[in-house]
Amino acid sequence: MVGRRPVRARQGLKDAVDLLANLTEAFTAAVFLKDHDNKYLYPVAWHSLSRSFRSDEPIRLGEGLVGYVAKHGVPVDVDRYQQSSEATGLYSADEGIKAFVGVPMGEMGVLVVDTKTRQIFGEREKKTIKDFAVFMGQMIVQQEAMAREALYGRILDLMYEVENAALSFSDSRQLYAEILDAGRRFTGLSMSFLCLLHPGRKQFVVEAVDGPSVSTLRGRSFPVSQGLVGWVLKEAKPLTQSRMRPLQGKSYLITPEEPLRGYNAFIGVPLLAWRRLVGVWAFAGQTERIIDEEEERALQLVGHRVAATLEHYCLTSS
Repeated sequence: MVGRRPVRARQGLKDAVDLLANLTEAFTAAVFLKDHDNKYLYPVAWHSLSRSFRSDEPIRLGEGLVGYVAKHGVPVDVDRYQQSSEATGLYSADEGIKAFVGVPMGEMGVLVVDTKTRQIFGEREKKTIKDFAVFMGQMIVQQEAMAREALYGRILDLMYEVENAALSFSDSRQLYAEILDAGRRFTGLSMSFLCLLHPGRKQFVVEAVDGPSVSTLRGRSFPVSQGLVGWVLKEAKPLTQSRMRPLQGKSYLITPEEPLRGYNAFIGVPLLAWRRLVGVWAFAGQTERIIDEEEERALQLVGHRVAATLEHYCLTSS
């Protein structure tokens, strides 16, 4: 199973890659970072003149020259490159690469630069590539620290808003609206909804929806055997998917009859009140959204508070 993709790089890293590509007259210059399971490398910033560059595909540690650099933590410098370009791990077709340099960025990933216009990179260019690897590594560390600070602030806001909603609502409709709105703004996705289990635990009802895509399903009941929401209920654990593919039986959120298809992001967390499953808090959107592990854990933790509130005020269906 492919590991969770690392956080997407900020614009400054892409600007640095573009500058390096211009300085070295590269065919491709790219930064790859390891996933959280330390099994795959994902491109997070790149400049490439190739149509076959694998921008959407991870590279397994040890796969090709890029994977070799990441796995062993040593630079690879190949002049007069004579193998197929696919052996680098960068491309899905041969591009006629003539020189390749790959440099480890500490334990985080790899910076790679190649060219097809000449047989070698000069010593000054190789030193420039190594210096850029150090600089970009420092940039990534700083960006990740800033991103964590921003994330923790968003998590605190989410917890405060849900807690405030639980303490001050006047009716269930207001409670649902405030909870869904808080979660939707936290994830940045266009739709948020609550689904509650029926007695017997074989069906669930779409209790509340924030967003137009499945608003026509509000109040209707569905079996737990279908859709992504059904999977969360059956497994009683979170499910996060990005860039969803239209697979039979899994390409819909709740039912094959949904009025809108083609979601690119989904996250669903089980609502557990003192370890008792009462429903699912879910989010979806048509734009790609990488959900960080800490974001998932935050939604799950806040979901426990939501479930406790629903149970305390007898708002659950089961």
